[in-house]
Order: sequence, then structure tokens, then C-alpha cells
Amino acid sequence: MTEQYLGPLVSEDEITSELRRRKSKDQHKAVTAANKKLIGEKVEVEQKDGWRVIRKNAKSTRMAKPKPADEQLEDEAWSILAQMGFKEMSKGRNFTIAVEDGLEPRQIDVFAKDDETVIIVECTQRESPGKKNMANLIEKIRAIREPIFKSIRKFYGQQAKLKVKHVIATRNIAWSEADLAKCSEAQITVITDAELDYYASLVHHLKQAARYQFLAHMFGGQKIDGLSKQVVATRGKMGGETFFTFLIPPDELLKIAYVGHKASRDTENLETYQRMLQSRRLKKIAEYINDGGKFPTNIVVNLKTGKKTKLKFDVIQNFENETLGKLHLPPNYASAWVIDGQHRLYGYAYARNMKGFKEDSSMIPVLAYENLPADKEMNLFIDINSKQVKVSTGLLVELYADLHWKSSDPEEAFQALLSRIASRLNSDKTSPLHDRMVVTGKKKTQHRCLTQTSIRDGLGERGAKLLGTLSKGSIVPGPFSTGQSEAYEDNLKKGLSVLSDCLRMFADQLPNNWKLGDGPGGYLCTNNGLRALFHVMKDVADHVRQKNGTDLYVFDADATFQAVEPYLQVLVDFFKSASDQDIQAFRRIGSSLTAVRQQAYGMEAQIQKKRPDFKPAGLAEYLDSRDEAGTEEARTKVLRIQKRIFDYVIETLKKQYGTHDRAWWVKGIPSKIRIDCSARWEYKDQEGEPESQLYLQNYIDICIHNWDVVKDVISLDENDKQAKTKNTKWIRDLNDIRNKVAHPEQGVLDAEQVAFVKEIYDKVEKYFPAETEQSQAVA
Repeated sequence: MTEQYLGPLVSEDEITSELRRRKSKDQHKAVTAANKKLIGEKVEVEQKDGWRVIRKNAKSTRMAKPKPADEQLEDEAWSILAQMGFKEMSKGRNFTIAVEDGLEPRQIDVFAKDDETVIIVECTQRESPGKKNMANLIEKIRAIREPIFKSIRKFYGQQAKLKVKHVIATRNIAWSEADLAKCSEAQITVITDAELDYYASLVHHLKQAARYQFLAHMFGGQKIDGLSKQVVATRGKMGGETFFTFLIPPDELLKIAYVGHKASRDTENLETYQRMLQSRRLKKIAEYINDGGKFPTNIVVNLKTGKKTKLKFDVIQNFENETLGKLHLPPNYASAWVIDGQHRLYGYAYARNMKGFKEDSSMIPVLAYENLPADKEMNLFIDINSKQVKVSTGLLVELYADLHWKSSDPEEAFQALLSRIASRLNSDKTSPLHDRMVVTGKKKTQHRCLTQTSIRDGLGERGAKLLGTLSKGSIVPGPFSTGQSEAYEDNLKKGLSVLSDCLRMFADQLPNNWKLGDGPGGYLCTNNGLRALFHVMKDVADHVRQKNGTDLYVFDADATFQAVEPYLQVLVDFFKSASDQDIQAFRRIGSSLTAVRQQAYGMEAQIQKKRPDFKPAGLAEYLDSRDEAGTEEARTKVLRIQKRIFDYVIETLKKQYGTHDRAWWVKGIPSKIRIDCSARWEYKDQEGEPESQLYLQNYIDICIHNWDVVKDVISLDENDKQAKTKNTKWIRDLNDIRNKVAHPEQGVLDAEQVAFVKEIYDKVEKYFPAETEQSQAVA
């Protein structure tokens, strides 16, 4: 009767046995024969087919080779769910569920069931990261979901009241917004590379308690009949806030508890778990529990109903300041945020996975607040935990920051969105910036040279504002957002998708420069290069809006990318043909906000050459400010000024200190400058004299060192001759310009810089002593 609906299944010890096989990335077999010679011959044949020897026995040889990619993914998903503690699982690769009378049963990749839920997983992958059309698989699932649900209800009985969720697990697939929307409409959950890795790590860290975080993601916001639980509780008030105290089995509280944000399934959230729940401490508590230890102190939680209505509380008896009654706990996964007692609670999950665990009727005391506001929850969290074993307030604030992800404070929520996008660009395997950022535990290299802070700032208030901007306490939407300021998940998905598609153009079509990072010759995949690209993307988006009369935030991710793609392709084509000098001209401009904006203008100038109607704000002024003819003239003047400074300073020092034993050099030149010059002089095989190795910037310190001797001339037309730093600033400014004109790859001067050189040149001609005939001849 039962087999006609679904099967085959494994449970209890059978799951453990199946798990051992599934966790291996290899398939195994034994080669046997009548004698060793025949075994050897068979082994040689198998080795040609990709098998390798792992163990030689007296009468057989054990061999292995990697499982096919599709089998590896199925086994990976199955193993994660098995380790989460689901009680019944599909057996082998031929598990089926009946769909309709007269039709063949439907093969299911992974099936998992516990007391409240059923998870059905379909797996698919690509050999290398990229996009894949998922429409057919989505439609197949939609077509069979109701017949499958009926078979499950018939198999387990209507009284089980099981919640069923269909899941698509993928590797190396960059999902399109259209396909994700179809899954959302069909109530199909998508699990991608990062989420598979997240759940695998979460299982390792939380053991079977990870199942409840997983189910919270699968059934977020849904009422789960199997979670309906009543406890005898007392109700009172503390500091104006309502609280309840009650006893509950730890397994029951674990079902609804969480410590990281219940909507999160990324590396930041995992790090929050790892820092909040330390493995060593969990193991010690688990050992204590298995030895019969008990905890008399309260676990403190905040019960969140997710709506304005209060928790249901059936009054039994009233006392002076408290009430006895039956409290109905929220029938939702991840509805109890653990403020204090995290290790005590999750230690029970660890205990289940250790030898010596015995089922018992342990109860733990709980103090629960009801819908405590976020600011009060945070203060309580810090107040309690900062008084415990060596936990710093700074770390607690950092841990608590995860809750800013959907904060009621727009500024906090917006910063959380930008930070999460920056983080996901680094962590998602399909992202063009995957593993390119320096994060905790990762060392900086030329390839891994980005910072999340720089990327976040480049997207936000100090940068291109692609996701929007804050104005009067609210978020004004940006072109890569959805236009709905509080739709954080949707804004995250769209922003991440469009940014990845845009950056992938540069990564795929300019792979050499992209891979260089900030190494010699690299530019595009650097902090400054990306920040400049973000400005270009924003200006392109604004141009499209002005041209078509439509804000891009009303489009989905694919349409938004298609709108900006033609303009970015012009820029990609420019970099394809650009010389190394052209590319480095961008990099050498600098890293200030102004410098990054100038880099963006330089890129936009290339787009305008191909698309003359592209006229972003500020570009015309930037182009007008560039003075190519004046730069050549300034180059000559700067070299002339440097020669005049050299002649005047050296001659003045010789007159002041004398030339015997080069006294002027010893007394007039600061020792550090002398040492540096001498080192360069020796490196150049003592060509000329040591003073020939003086840099223009050296004259600042030399003049200050000999101020009373040179102040009347070096101060030019300044009246206050005693202001040393102020009166040598012109040399510092001139040195910056000199560095630029001496290296053509750094670009041209703007009109203001050209005018400054001319002004200083005229003043030097006026205030410096007249040149001797010998000096003019040398010049």
C-alpha cells in the first residue's frame, strides 16, 4: 500500500551508513580475479578509464574515481540535509514519488523529512560558472507539485500536517532575474553555490540545530502547524517591557531559536555564528550535558511575532505583579532571537552528536520578551553579555550589526545593503570579483587587492550612488535598485545581478588586465578603477533616463543591464586597444574622490567619441580644463624653474659656507638628503657630482634648513618672510606638477595647473638673481 506512493527510504542507522558513502566525492569498486597477475591486468584496464588504486589487498584491489558532477551535487545536498538530522531520507538515486495514475513515478534527486516538514530537492549544474536557462525545470516542478503533495499526504496521513517545499540546488549557475522571479511565484526555493557552502559550514558549526535555520529560510514567515506549542508561563513587567518566564525542552526551543539574522544565509551571517558560538565552548557544554549537568539560569530570548498582534496568552490566575497562564509560542522557525545563553542552548544540539548522549526529559528555564524594539534589544544584549567572560563591547556591537540588515533606521539599513553587496561580490563564486577582496583570514596579494570598504563607499554616499542616496531620512532610489527602499532583498538581488553583469564584461573581454589586480600594468580590477567604473555606470544610467524618459529602477536586472551595456561596450573596446601608457595614465591620477572622478571623466570621454550625445554632467568642464598645448609649454618652464632653483641654492650655500672640503655640502644640506643623493650617485657609477641627484622636493627641506640665508628670494613676493612652510609651498605644488609633466602617461595638465606654472615662472624670473652667462650656457 505504502510503496505505491514514494520510496525507497532510509532512516536512523541506515541514514548514517548511506551518509558515509554519499559524503565521499569518489565512487569505489573492488577488482578481483583468480590471481594477482589477472588482478593487475584488470587494474591497468580500469586505470585507463580514470580509476585509481587506493588500496591493494591479498585477493583484490580497491579503486576509486571522482563521481560524475551531477551525482556529486546530489550527494552533497543529500549529505547536508542528512547531517541536519532529517529523520527520513531518499535512498540511492532511484527514489521516486507517484504523480498520477497511469504515469510513471517521478524520479526525485533528494527527499528529506522530519516531524514537521518535507524537503524535495532537484539538482543541476554547469561545468564552469555562467548562465543557464532554468525555465524548463521550473515548469516541470510546477506541473508535478500538486500530485507529489497528494502522494506525500497519502503516504504519511493527513494528520501529519506536513509542510512541503520544493528546492532547486545549483552549482556554477548565475541565475537570471526572470528565472528567479518564476521560482518565487511558484514558491520554489533556489539554493546556489554560496548557500550550499553556507549550509555545509553551518551544519559543521551548529550540528543538527542548523536544520531549524535552514527551515526558517525555506518557510520564512509561514505558520508551521507542527511548531504550535503552549507552555505554562508567568507574565510580568521589567523596565516597562513585558516578559514571560517558562520551562521548555531544549529541542523545542531550538526549533524556533536563532542568533544570526533569520533572513541571512551568507558568509557574514556565518561569521556571526562562529564568533557568537565558539566550537570549543559548545563541546565542553555538550560534554557537561552528557555527564548529567544542568543549567539553573535563564536563557533570555526576544519572541518576535512579525506582526502588530501580541503573543496569545491564556490567563489562568492573576497575582499582585504577575499573571499565570498558557503562552502560545510563535509557530514559526527563527522567531526567538537569543539575547543570552547561546552556548547553553546550542550545547544541547552538540550533545546529540556526541557519544554518550541519552534522551531525557530535561527542561530549561527561559525569560522571554515580547517584540522588544531593536534598540532596546541591542542595549540589553550588550548589557548582559559585556558583563560575562571577557567579551568586549566593541565585539558585541559588531556581532549585533547583523540585525541592521532590515533596520528601521534608513541609514543603518542602507549601509547594510551596500556592505552586503560588497561582501557578496567577493563571496559569490559566479561574481567577477570572487575572492578579490582582502577579508579576515585572507592576505593581500596583487590579485586579491580590493577592500569591501572601498567597494561599499564607491557604491554609496561617497561614490556613484548606484543603489540610491539618503535624503531627509529616506532613501531616494538609484538606477540599480528596485525603487522600493524597504525591499532590501530585492534591492540586493538586482544590485548584485546588474553590477556582476557589468563587471563581467570587463573581466571576460579584458582578462589580462583584470587578473593583474594592482600588480604592474593592472588598473581595472583595483579599488580606484572599480570606483571610477561605478561613476561611469551611474552617468550612463542617468543618460539613458534622460534619453528615454524612464528611470532604470523600474526595470528588472536584465533590462537594466541591457540598457547600459552598449555604452560600457564602447569603454571595453577602448581598453582593448589602449596602450599600457594609456591605461596607466588612469591609475597614476590618484586615489582621492576628485582623482577617481577624473578617472571616470577620462573613461567617459572615450564613450563620447563614439556616442556624441553622451554628455554627463561635469564632462564638458573636465574636457575644457585639459590644456594639451599648455602642458608642453609648462613642461619646458618647469624644467627651467628647477634649474634656476638649483643654481641659486647651490651658489648661495657655497657663498655662505665656503667650498673648502665641500663645506657647503656638509653644512648646508640636511644629512638624510646627502645620504640619499650619495646613494643614487654611487648607483650611477659616480656620474657627475652628488648634488646632481637632488630632487625638486629636496629644496623644501634645504631651504628651511638655511632659511635666514634664502628667505628673501625663496619667499618670492610674500611679505611675511618668516613663514617657512607657507613660503615653500609653491615648490611642493610645483613638484606635483613636475611629476606629471615628466611622465606623459599621467595625462595632461588642466588650465589651472598651466596658469600656476606660468605664474611661478614669471616670479622666479623676477625675484631670483639674474643668470650668469655660464649658467645660461649650461641650461
